[in-house]
Amino acid sequence: MNAHDLILPSLAADALGLGPHWIYNQSKINRLYPDGLRRYDAPKSEYHPGKAAGDFTHYGDQTLALLRSVALRGSFDRAGWVEDWSRFWSGDTPAYRDAATQDTLENLARGVAEPSGSDDLAGASRIAPILAALKEAPLEERIAAAREQTALTHGDAAVVDAAEFFTRAADAAAGGDPIEASLERAAAAGYETLDPTAALVAARAQLDAEPQAAGVALGLTCHTHEAFPLTLYFLLRYPGQPVEALVANAMAGGDSSARGMLLGLVFGAASGSAWIPPAWRDELRAGAELEALLQLLEPEPKRLPQHLQIPHPDGHLLDGVLDLPAGPPKAFALYAHCFTCGKNLRGATRLSRLLAASGIATLRFDFTGLGESEGDFADTSFLSNVAELRVAADWMRENHRAPTLLIGHSLGGAAVLAAARGIPECQGVATIGAPSDPAHVTHLFEGSLDDIRRDGSAKVRLAGRELTIGKTFLDDLEGLEHDGAIAGLGRDLLILHSPTDEIVSVDHARRIYEAAKHPKSFHSLAGADHLLTEPAQADYAAGVITAWAARFAGGG
Repeated sequence: MNAHDLILPSLAADALGLGPHWIYNQSKINRLYPDGLRRYDAPKSEYHPGKAAGDFTHYGDQTLALLRSVALRGSFDRAGWVEDWSRFWSGDTPAYRDAATQDTLENLARGVAEPSGSDDLAGASRIAPILAALKEAPLEERIAAAREQTALTHGDAAVVDAAEFFTRAADAAAGGDPIEASLERAAAAGYETLDPTAALVAARAQLDAEPQAAGVALGLTCHTHEAFPLTLYFLLRYPGQPVEALVANAMAGGDSSARGMLLGLVFGAASGSAWIPPAWRDELRAGAELEALLQLLEPEPKRLPQHLQIPHPDGHLLDGVLDLPAGPPKAFALYAHCFTCGKNLRGATRLSRLLAASGIATLRFDFTGLGESEGDFADTSFLSNVAELRVAADWMRENHRAPTLLIGHSLGGAAVLAAARGIPECQGVATIGAPSDPAHVTHLFEGSLDDIRRDGSAKVRLAGRELTIGKTFLDDLEGLEHDGAIAGLGRDLLILHSPTDEIVSVDHARRIYEAAKHPKSFHSLAGADHLLTEPAQADYAAGVITAWAARFAGGG
């Protein structure tokens, strides 16, 4: 049992159910899909506006958020999941907010860590990432984690019991038990409220009925007393036919996605994921991000980061690291660090490695006079940083491929905006906490500005280090038309910024967005500080950029 086998079938089942999700009129479903539903479709109900074929329902969206959480944090952490789940809903997501979500968010906003009272089986349907992240852990640890994640939003004991039931069933199926025996073994455990034995009896009583008729008999709603036995019905009726089970489940109507995700989980545990039709894999709109996250959970053998030195036209060497994927790179990215920082800042390292895991080779290097690069920092300026980015891009072009993506943090974000027009291969630019005006950085040493202008340089203390700022730095900022560089960018732009950034206010993100032309997008890093010092903050930003970058990784 591996991460791919647990997660891909579960999410593919959710995407398959999007089209008819929450349609209870089976005649309508039959008219929509006279030959059965065998390809993803856009939603035909009113509940998922803005969604397209290959997207997830709000159940799948939350499962993907959980996958991000466990992959980027390294395991399941309940407190971390509460934070990540809340952040998911605070962002710009089109996901439908069901009653369980609304009630739980309202409780959290009041400082009450209590779930809704919902008895919807959907609360248990998200558990695939938990089982994937803890696949080597003892069964009881996996059960406890599955129950904890379910209880975040669903307070009904039967829903939490159902999460335990399907954890036990998946474990038995992965161990080689046939589907029916796996369900029997899971049912034999004691539960607080759920009665799996009675549900199995009810499901078996419908095995001679066609799926739509069985759905009507057992109930098509999301409530556990109906959805749980109907899920068992599909497992019992199609034990060796996972594709047919998922198609029949979607055609039955009602809350097909909650049932489908659990069907996919058990079938994946029993039979792997090779049975998933190629179209179901290829047409998942989140497919590239899924692969990157799954690589973090279950990485293939990795190449070691490549340490390198880039010759500077002035005769010194720039020190860099190229993070390479295990296979042939799909694309190349170039990263610019924040003012006076360096290539080894946690956020830079984590982002670079996550991009490499998704197939995008990423170069990060120290600007002149910083980190392990040679040269005198006092001779540098914003424009010299821009020039060095183009020098690095030239090196990449000569030795590998020119960067398709430019990514910059803080002043490095302003630098990549200015450098992009000199790198014709660049298709996308991402900024993190970037100032709209590079001169903004001078507030960090405003008490020394007169000394720098009078004496040509001055020593200043920044981030706990003493550095010399030269007059060239100030001279290059005078008359700089940065708005023109933004307006004339001509590349896809992703702007990430924290609304509580105390170093570079979020107003700078607004000004960059207003100056830029489409295509452009903004993503809020709610709760993050400027340097993304908390590991979860850096990992979240890395996950967002990795998902965005997937569109530029079309081929090697």
